[in-house]
Amino acid sequence: MTNKRKTPATKSQGKLIHRASDEFGTILVLDYPRYRVLSFDSMYEQSGLYLEKPYELVHEYTRIMLLALGFITPKHITILGLGGGSLLRSLHYYLDNCEFHAIELRQQVFEVARDYFDTPTDKRVKVSIADAQAQLIANADCSTDVIFSDIYDAADMSSIQVKKEFLVECERTLTQQGWLVINYHTLPDRHSAFFKTLQDLFPSIIICAGEFNSHVLFASKNHRTLADISREKITHLENVLGGDFLTLIKRLEYLSA
Repeated sequence: MTNKRKTPATKSQGKLIHRASDEFGTILVLDYPRYRVLSFDSMYEQSGLYLEKPYELVHEYTRIMLLALGFITPKHITILGLGGGSLLRSLHYYLDNCEFHAIELRQQVFEVARDYFDTPTDKRVKVSIADAQAQLIANADCSTDVIFSDIYDAADMSSIQVKKEFLVECERTLTQQGWLVINYHTLPDRHSAFFKTLQDLFPSIIICAGEFNSHVLFASKNHRTLADISREKITHLENVLGGDFLTLIKRLEYLSA
């Protein structure tokens, strides 16, 4: 599974340049005047790429997710749900001394990301074609600094992102300074068992509202507040990748556990 965009992919206006299929459905690549789109033959974009600015993130929610880099300079990042590789492509470009483990359920999606979306495949990148939950269980304790989770299929968000077992495995595999970052089309209820588990495992929780009533959730294994975010790091992020990052900080909301 991979990530679902709320932006309609109006295929009648795009030029189809590639079609593939697997047991999960159809995979389309469409070109528009400014950018390229990955779609799972639905009304939604799964991922986007600016053809002339490949490292600038097309979708706002991905820029929100990268605000985690204002709190930590990671040496290892895990990405759950590769999609078109937007996060991996930009993070790989931005972080020279970081290694990456991308976990994608569909081999065909990885191949499309590699061949049509400039997804890096060098020695700093490990790609596992696997179920995210199963791969998390297999990963070693304290083996990654940041987990970016964006697991969607053509129709909806994967239910794994609202399971208590998922949070437990993420907390186990994160280093002591680690951060979990999850993209939600609908934020779990703050009085749910899921949120109670989240607060038990992570001392600091931050949320950020995105477009179309979506939210990105940030959970830290250490006590952190909004005062800990480095505006210098966020400014550098904006200067290197382009796009708007600094104004997104204003939307961050701290929820103490």
